[in-house]
Amino acid sequence: MDNARSDDTAGSSDARMNRMEQMLATLTEVVMQRQRQQPLPPPPLPVQVEMGNSDIITMTQKFMKMKPPTFLGGIEPLKTETWLLETEKLFEVFPYFEVQKVLLATYTLKDEARRWWLLVRSGNENMTWTQFNTVFYDKYFPQCFRDRKVSEF
Repeated sequence: MDNARSDDTAGSSDARMNRMEQMLATLTEVVMQRQRQQPLPPPPLPVQVEMGNSDIITMTQKFMKMKPPTFLGGIEPLKTETWLLETEKLFEVFPYFEVQKVLLATYTLKDEARRWWLLVRSGNENMTWTQFNTVFYDKYFPQCFRDRKVSEF
């Protein structure tokens, strides 16, 4: 009786593992398709008005009330993609300027990701959200990792 139950548990674990592998393969393919697509020309940027410290604080407080996800770093494709998609979902609700999006998103970086951003930021003031996405993916979901996952599946 115990052997039958352990066989069922092993079978369900294998099935779960197979589903997870399929989900990872699908996610990897979606990311690859996005990268292969010709990027659309960026929409014209609205005229950006200089913001005072109180405006930045108010903007950050409103953003943080929405409980944005945090990102700690590490090369974990699902966590990387989830953080980016959830952050972009918030930007659909809040129409921020491209540079403001970077400011707010990087406010949610912690630990290793925060240290990485401090190094990147020093040479890239006024980085747009599109530019941030590029350097973020290069760091946390590098091409070699994407290629390896595609070849595995």
